[in-house]
Amino acid sequence: MAEDTGKTQDILNKLRPTRLQAIEISILATISIVAALLRILPLQYGAYFTAFDPLFQYRATQYVVENGFASWWTWHDTMSWYPMGRNIANSAYPGIPFAAAILYLAQKTIGLGISLYNVCLFFPILMAVLTIITIYYLGKELSGKPTGIFAALFLAITPAFIQRTSLGFFDTENIGIFAIVSTSLFFLRSSDKARSIETRAIYGVLSGLTLGLIYASWGAAKYMTGMLMLYMVFLVISEKYETRHLITYTLTIGLGFLIVFFTPRLGPMSILSLDSVAAFGLVFALIFYEFIKDKIDIGVVSITAVGIFILIVLAVFILPAIGINIPIGYKFLKVLNPFTSTDSYLYDSVAENHVIPWATLFNNYGILLTLGLFGTYLSITKTNEKNLYAVLFFISSLYFAGVMSRLTQILTAPACLIGSYGLVSVMSPFLRDQGTQSNRTLKRRKMVFGVSKSLVLIFSAFLLIAMVPNVLNALESADGPTQLASSSISLQVDGEYVKDWPNALEWMRTNIEDDAVVCSWWDYGYWIEAMSGKTTMADGATQTLVQIAEIGKIMMLQPNESIKILDRYDADYIVVFVTYNPNNIQNQWPFGDNAKWEWMVNIGGLDLNDYVNYTAGVYKDGYLNSTLVKLMYQVPPFDVFEPVYVSEHGFVVVYKINYPE
Repeated sequence: MAEDTGKTQDILNKLRPTRLQAIEISILATISIVAALLRILPLQYGAYFTAFDPLFQYRATQYVVENGFASWWTWHDTMSWYPMGRNIANSAYPGIPFAAAILYLAQKTIGLGISLYNVCLFFPILMAVLTIITIYYLGKELSGKPTGIFAALFLAITPAFIQRTSLGFFDTENIGIFAIVSTSLFFLRSSDKARSIETRAIYGVLSGLTLGLIYASWGAAKYMTGMLMLYMVFLVISEKYETRHLITYTLTIGLGFLIVFFTPRLGPMSILSLDSVAAFGLVFALIFYEFIKDKIDIGVVSITAVGIFILIVLAVFILPAIGINIPIGYKFLKVLNPFTSTDSYLYDSVAENHVIPWATLFNNYGILLTLGLFGTYLSITKTNEKNLYAVLFFISSLYFAGVMSRLTQILTAPACLIGSYGLVSVMSPFLRDQGTQSNRTLKRRKMVFGVSKSLVLIFSAFLLIAMVPNVLNALESADGPTQLASSSISLQVDGEYVKDWPNALEWMRTNIEDDAVVCSWWDYGYWIEAMSGKTTMADGATQTLVQIAEIGKIMMLQPNESIKILDRYDADYIVVFVTYNPNNIQNQWPFGDNAKWEWMVNIGGLDLNDYVNYTAGVYKDGYLNSTLVKLMYQVPPFDVFEPVYVSEHGFVVVYKINYPE
């Protein structure tokens, strides 16, 4: 008995954290709590989802919970894209709905009783905290605990990350960013020669599984594969490549693409795409290199690798310019080469597809970009394997964030990681335990990178003060209503955010027939499907340009022509969204259909010159007599379009369609 008690005490002693570990845990816990509190602030304006896509993710999670996980593979959604419907398995990623469904069922099993709505609503906050904890370990792997702590702190308060992980933003980035950070952590640990081969194998498997998780959850997954390929190539170029890197890369790519194979939206054919073939081709190229590396000059290999890399980059930019198509997806090519032209008005109508202004990028990341550049410089001056990964991680993500607004999230983790490394490198003399040292040593310690410590201290203080705008931006990003809670209007009316859309959706849920078909611009489709439970003609899946073009014609043709198209689709109701200052109707706000009508004209294949004279600054009869204008300002032919609901401020108007005999 005494022996058992002694063993138990030994185990407890091993589990008991040291004083430094307790401090470390306390700091990380405090950062996580602050991060969660920042992201929960929108709750004061109402428990609503934000943006449009999260409402689809919620409805998909609801379907999985009610019908089982296997139902995903056979789900043909008849509530969207009427009359043809939508094959969900082939057009949506299962990662977010499956993860939230598992979490919901798990908490239900242990009797917590949290509703599915609330699980999905708070899911982004949970993933933000998990990502913050994971990046702490990634920073620790890169350059020790201080780097990990600062990386976690920066990630917690970065506005760009707050926007995509706050209350209600239940979308693919929640898992995507977490999995990118996790894959990076496991990949570096798997290729760390200081660890045992068994441990490295386990981390290699985890790296592959998290890579697969990205592919099953997020359309930006190709970035992670490209990042790993880039890292492997630069390991060869920098003469740091060893066999252990090949083993890690092969495990990661192999397991990751095994998950890709069984993900319905991607499937076996995606493995035959150019980027996937390149990922596997690199495995065979490295195996070939293993056989010849002892027989040739390593410098020749490095120069050859640099040459091939430059040729690939030039091809991406030159071939499209001379009319030669590269066999990769258009969106992927557009990310690689932002100068690729587009003839798709639908693609251009999505703000997230545009190049982000650098002012916005700096507003999102602030001093982190400066710290990141400084950290990159320091990493290059004393490059090791992990520093090389961090540099490539930051530079590649900075490029992609700069060419497409929706990819700014990819930059978040690398910027926090390399920025914290730069800050810690400057402050490292003050973080070290000086101990008892000789006068000569102390004198030498007064210099840091050739600069006196007093100057380093001043510079560090300046950097920390420079973080203040970042913190203020973080508070501003967090302390606001979700998009649905504010009816997609960022301005207040009489000191409050309006609830026109939530009220309209509730009215439609309770007053419109269950089998009714609702026509609206595609932006609002997910809201109407999820919150009202009604069938729509289009939504954010933008599944077919033809049907969206037809809706554009419905809105922008005259009523006598629009009604013919509506009749073909058996539409029962039509919804419009107009935004203006209620106290001055002439003061239009750019949030509703009144700001989107030009896209409707272009996507519908109509001539914009028939609607407006930009030179004279006047609207033409085509615009003034269009169905949209008559519906927005409630002057339609009332025998055809019967107003059945007008929201409190007149922003959302629902019409019942009465077809002429």
